[in-house]
Amino acid sequence: MMRYICFNGVFADAALPAIDAANKSYRYGDGFFETIRVHHAQVPLWQLHRERILRSLSLLGYAFAAGVTIEHLYDQLLELCARNQCTAQARVRISFSNGNGGLFDPSCVHYLIEAHAFTTPVADEGLSLGIYHELQKDAHYFSSLKLSNSFIYSRAAQACNRLGWNDCVIQNKDGAIIETVISNLFWIKNEEIFTPPVTDGCVAGVFRSYLLATEPGITERSCTLNALEEADELFLTNALRGIRKVGQFNGKTYAGDQTTALLSRHQQRLFP
Repeated sequence: MMRYICFNGVFADAALPAIDAANKSYRYGDGFFETIRVHHAQVPLWQLHRERILRSLSLLGYAFAAGVTIEHLYDQLLELCARNQCTAQARVRISFSNGNGGLFDPSCVHYLIEAHAFTTPVADEGLSLGIYHELQKDAHYFSSLKLSNSFIYSRAAQACNRLGWNDCVIQNKDGAIIETVISNLFWIKNEEIFTPPVTDGCVAGVFRSYLLATEPGITERSCTLNALEEADELFLTNALRGIRKVGQFNGKTYAGDQTTALLSRHQQRLFP
């Protein structure tokens, strides 16, 4: 079966080249992306994805070509899932770039949609996490966006592979722990839930935003190594995998009862 992609609204064979060598995301990392979970031909968190895409376009100063809207992207990602026969469960990535050309060349935003079948994560005993030390992330005007320039995450993922971790925590330049390679970070202490603020440099994750809006009493607080060592539970979130329990971090083993209850409640609400 031929697999399709959608580039600027045109569906084509995924095996054929799509972007130009002059693409600014390829050349300069001048772009951002959105990873989306499709469940039974719907996107349960679409409104939050939509808001983040529009915010990213606004902050970066990108503009769609005439006649293109965010609603077109929604229709096209669902059509792409249908063409690739993965409407039941799909992982969709929309990559946005600042068009083609040199650094000073103006251009309308280009977008590329990919869709693959996705297997729903099964409950596990908990992830094993470490600390990434090679690089630290800057907290800046754009640090909450899912930018194409993801070198620190790529390097951190390679460290995980090398050291046998499932994921690892990333720090900002002040030494605060802010997130992991692919997820936002939460910790539980005395039945209270905490997560780092986006002002410390973490990505403003869609599932993070969903939990902050639906789960009362979550506190945004800068995170230290000591806070995680003293925590009762740790868990990670992202739009694709939802909530994932951490079993071990930096030599400590964590319980997971509250995390399991959270996971069950929101799994039923979003992905019944």
